[in-house]
Amino acid sequence: MHLEAIYHKPYSQFAFPKDSNTLVVRLRAKKNDIKYCAVIYHEKYNNSIRGKVEMKKTASDEFFDYFEAELNVGIKRFKYMFYLEDNYQVKWYNKNGFFDYMPEWGFFTYSYICEADVFEEVDWFVNSTVYQIFPDRFAKVPPCIENIGMKYGGNIKGIIDRLDYLIKLGVNAIYLNPVFKSDSYHRYDIIDYYELDPVFGEKNELRKLIDLCHHKDIKIIFDGVFNHTSDKFFAFQDVLKKGEASLYKEWYFVDSFPAVNYPVPNYECFSFYGGMPKLNTSNPETARYFFDVVKYWTLEFGVDGWRFDAADEVNRKFWRDLRTEIKALKKDVVLIGEIFDEASSWLYGDQFDSVLNYPLKEMINDLFAYRSIDVELFKMRINSYLMNFNKKVINSMVNIISTHDTPRFLTLCNGDEKRFELAAVFQFTFPGVPLIYYGDEVGMQGDTDPDCRKPMVWDEEKWNIKLLKLYGFLIDIRKKNEALRLGEYRDLCIDGDEGILAYRREYGKNKIVVVMNTKEQNAEGTVELGNSFIDVKRMEALGERESAQVEGCRIKLGLKPLEWRIYKAVEE
Repeated sequence: MHLEAIYHKPYSQFAFPKDSNTLVVRLRAKKNDIKYCAVIYHEKYNNSIRGKVEMKKTASDEFFDYFEAELNVGIKRFKYMFYLEDNYQVKWYNKNGFFDYMPEWGFFTYSYICEADVFEEVDWFVNSTVYQIFPDRFAKVPPCIENIGMKYGGNIKGIIDRLDYLIKLGVNAIYLNPVFKSDSYHRYDIIDYYELDPVFGEKNELRKLIDLCHHKDIKIIFDGVFNHTSDKFFAFQDVLKKGEASLYKEWYFVDSFPAVNYPVPNYECFSFYGGMPKLNTSNPETARYFFDVVKYWTLEFGVDGWRFDAADEVNRKFWRDLRTEIKALKKDVVLIGEIFDEASSWLYGDQFDSVLNYPLKEMINDLFAYRSIDVELFKMRINSYLMNFNKKVINSMVNIISTHDTPRFLTLCNGDEKRFELAAVFQFTFPGVPLIYYGDEVGMQGDTDPDCRKPMVWDEEKWNIKLLKLYGFLIDIRKKNEALRLGEYRDLCIDGDEGILAYRREYGKNKIVVVMNTKEQNAEGTVELGNSFIDVKRMEALGERESAQVEGCRIKLGLKPLEWRIYKAVEE
């Protein structure tokens, strides 16, 4: 038994409450090492209330197996240890280490399942498909600005004019990149957080857009930039003019006075760009100003959520305090952090409800676009990713394949539509909230900024209708199946071609199995389904339920190059 690989930590992704009566406990061990694992528990203060629960292997990655048990045993205070077997020996494992006998001390402790510590999903968000709009590039209706520099003149009236398109597509949330007053086309250097940029129109038009969206059950998510401001923001202008005498000098990180931008800034800024001075959000006055900004747009205009730019560069107390204030006023507002790296420490329920899922995107890039990894390695990395999180968080993650900060995915695929299809199918059937970057659904391409931010194509003759129909199908099947919104993920073993990826989503009686051939050649294999299933893709094409039904628990697959299928269990 490889003891050095065995690991557990309470109050982490290895021990967390699933609900007010259930504690999830996980254990990590060397891959293919442990043959049997159980958690031995008792009530923290009453040893007579005790028990033993077998742990099931729920995931494996490149190096480790992960075992899991859910303790719903009528108690909320736990002391526990682990019982382990391999082919040769037996061990007990507690916080003090490993023993050849069951010790009477050294238990791991989870002192109490507090309801406030249970991660609560925002229901409407978990059940959403999000559509990202870069306002300057989406649509415009006169009067609007002409193309000046990099500004294309997109406006709020243009979004209203194209709302029927989004309704028909089936999305139920819109994420708007910054709409506040700014000199730049991207508006991540904000001059006035209380004003809609005049280029976009009037505030009453914005209010109309939000009201129309709400009438159609579409939520609105704003982009909040609280890591930095424009150098034309009133507070920084005061610092420039008054120097050390400025009342706002503590709003920023100025090394010396006067503050200067040339030859290099003598103040902290975003990415060394002096036009975006970094905010000191640990200063109470600064924090209060931006808390009030969020409250203003949320309460006065009915904004349903916020995506926070460069969230990992802002101090965590700011996010915790903001969450406390805004959730007290509107509990179901969703708070999303932009974090490019592993983000589990922001997702304990005290800061964000979700983050943009860039680590998952990197894995999707590697398998479907770059083809730099095979299916087996992809599955292992996916499992490692899943084990980083409290399992209740996973269905709230924002799953992306393209954004305004990355090349469009079809470009990463060198225009290969079938590989793009596979990525989109995975995005919509893997746990999390799928985000469509405007234009991906009609086949837009573009490399890095500014090419990935080209204006939306509204000439229907230039649309990729096949991809548009695919997105409509994926949005619809996700709406109709709780398994794809709320179900747990398990990869499935394929007996056959190693290029076949198969996985299962399950929520109660609703079961979905996804199968795809990631290779350029035909692939054959068999997969265990466990029920009678309907081939949903064929059913949609043929319009006949019977002709698409698959009988039996195990089916033989014959897949064309880059073909995918979605099976749905026949409910008995």
